[in-house]
Amino acid sequence: MALPRRTLFIILGSIVALILLVILSIPLFLNADSFRTRIESELTTSLGRKVTLGKLDLSVISGSLVAENTTLADDPAFSTQPFMQASKVKIGIEMIPLILSREIHITGFDIDSPKINLLRAANGTWNYSTIGSAQQNASANKNSTMIPNLTVGHVVIANGQLTVGIAPTPGTPASPVHTYDQLNIEAKDFSFQKAFPYTLSVHLPGDGTVSLNGNAGPINARDASLTPFSAHLVAKHIDPLAAGFVDSTAGITGTIDAIDVQATWNGQQLHVANLLIDTPKLTLVRENKPTAAAPPPPTPNSNNMLSTLSADHLQIKNGAITITSPGQSIPAVYQKLEAEVTNFSPTAASPFKLSAQIPGGGSLTGDGTGGPVNQANAAATPLNAHIAITHLDLATSGVVAPDAGISGIADVDLKALSDGKNLNANVSTKIQSLRIAKNGSPSAKPVDIQLSIAQSMQTLAGQIQKATVTIGRAVINIAGTYQTTGANTALNLKVSSDGTSIDELEAFLPSVGVHLPTGSRLQGGTLTTSLNVTGTAANPIISGPIRINNTNLAGFDLGSKLGPLSSLAGIKSGSGTAIQSLSTNINVNAGNVRTDNLSIIVPSIGSATGAGTISAAGALNYNVVLKLTGILGAAGGKGGGAAAGAGGIAGQLMGMIPSGGAGGVAGGVVGNIATSALRNGVPVQIGGTTSSPTFTPNMSGLASSAAGSAVKGAAKPSGSQTDPLSNALGGLFKPH
Repeated sequence: MALPRRTLFIILGSIVALILLVILSIPLFLNADSFRTRIESELTTSLGRKVTLGKLDLSVISGSLVAENTTLADDPAFSTQPFMQASKVKIGIEMIPLILSREIHITGFDIDSPKINLLRAANGTWNYSTIGSAQQNASANKNSTMIPNLTVGHVVIANGQLTVGIAPTPGTPASPVHTYDQLNIEAKDFSFQKAFPYTLSVHLPGDGTVSLNGNAGPINARDASLTPFSAHLVAKHIDPLAAGFVDSTAGITGTIDAIDVQATWNGQQLHVANLLIDTPKLTLVRENKPTAAAPPPPTPNSNNMLSTLSADHLQIKNGAITITSPGQSIPAVYQKLEAEVTNFSPTAASPFKLSAQIPGGGSLTGDGTGGPVNQANAAATPLNAHIAITHLDLATSGVVAPDAGISGIADVDLKALSDGKNLNANVSTKIQSLRIAKNGSPSAKPVDIQLSIAQSMQTLAGQIQKATVTIGRAVINIAGTYQTTGANTALNLKVSSDGTSIDELEAFLPSVGVHLPTGSRLQGGTLTTSLNVTGTAANPIISGPIRINNTNLAGFDLGSKLGPLSSLAGIKSGSGTAIQSLSTNINVNAGNVRTDNLSIIVPSIGSATGAGTISAAGALNYNVVLKLTGILGAAGGKGGGAAAGAGGIAGQLMGMIPSGGAGGVAGGVVGNIATSALRNGVPVQIGGTTSSPTFTPNMSGLASSAAGSAVKGAAKPSGSQTDPLSNALGGLFKPH
């Protein structure tokens, strides 16, 4: 029995070997390349594009025809270059019909390492839109038996390269071309007439990846870009700028850890069931430049799929957004950003809510509605928002000009309403430790601000319709206009206050750079002012009149600073200086202060007029004329009273002169000086700093003629002796 079984195995093996021999011999007697013209013609008819195949070889083992250097022509309206070119294409076929009847029944395509060029015209149409357009006439072609309606078991693209170019709209610069590699696509049971499942994956510039799967079809015979599909897309490590998802002019850089989208497209509208943007780490650059008028939001158009986007739920999770502005040395970083949009529509406003951790450790929450989105200019999207911010650090948040020198911690309540063209906002804020001037120090009192503004979204020109600054019970009003251009915001404001309590303002004065002498403070009285603020937010120029009435500079005795003049005028020492009135025209520029037409009345001392400057560092340089009340009182008699008063003052001066001759001459000179002081006042130079001022009476001009003639009549006994009048004046009018 063993021999017949062995014989059987030999017979079966021989049959198998014969079959293999026949199969392997098929290419020897079957010229596969003879089918090339027929296949090219059928594919050209089915796809509506010229298909060119290289030499065909038959691979019996894989059951396919292998074509080298295959190309698919582009729509001539877009390009004369191939839409696709591949070094190798395997065309799956049924072997039995091919061998027995020389019929080709194609079962699939395996396209290896193709290069595909996608082009989009300025009107939104794509160069692949016309692929398959001939299918609407294919059913009428009774001779098309090789590829009936191009229904195949599978289409596979492996390790492809995809290049995407978008034609610019008229008047705009050309967009860069983006290339994506490692493109893999697989479609099963592909047909022009029915839906089919597919998978796709691709590698993006910036080392990102995208994969999606779903169903697509039937292919739209008029426009392939309108073919319905469903998709579940997962993207990881996305660099939006490198991947070409945003334009370089948008000022957006950074990465997104992951994106997860479930969407459907019915050929007319893109609907997203859910979109999650996970851990975006982006940087936004605000140019703050006026722009051209933004076009209205586009009417939803199937040529622009995104313009038709509606969504049930959009979410941003765990974001980190860095915002920079021109001239801003330290960017503002907003962390833990959470945002959610529901019922998003391309034609109506959609509700949203958001929260974030702001620079300095504060928090932001907001809600409202926004939309429809203006894709040409997102800033022109209508908005109705309510934003609440706590612990906002003005110096680091980017809310104010970076080099303005403004700092403080604010709680803000903002209500904003924009129609896409004009923004109206109402702001209510309470600021702790506010500093306004670069050379200022934080205010000891909180500041409440109520602000209403209107701004053009195109020109960035705005109007402060009403701003009320409240410090305790003191109220300051602000109104005017501003214009933002890049790093600069030009100002034209009016700041006014009428009879405001100085007690309420006293703790706030250091924040605007007003520094009183060390150990002193203002008590009582009122402030009235009407100031113009021009220049820029970073370097404002403040000018206008200021008037202070009935205040007391406690802790500073001005009389004691006048030295012997105090004794001469009978000024009594005290713990402070009562000021009846002080008025001046002020000009503040880059921290430097100039005051003109200065007039001050101190009842216990007298009055002074003049002008001077205060440097940004606090250095004083003033020249005033001081009229002492005591001197005026001493010379206040009628007729000979004036001479008698002058003589009395002369007697006081003579008592200060060291013993020596020329007493009569000195008495005459001092009488002249006293009479001149009575008539014109004493010139005083104020120096030092705001914290420690010095007062230096200057008598050289006032007494030069009288003292000069008297000194000439008083001969010196020797060159080693000193003029006793000079000694007296030197001791009286030295700096104090």
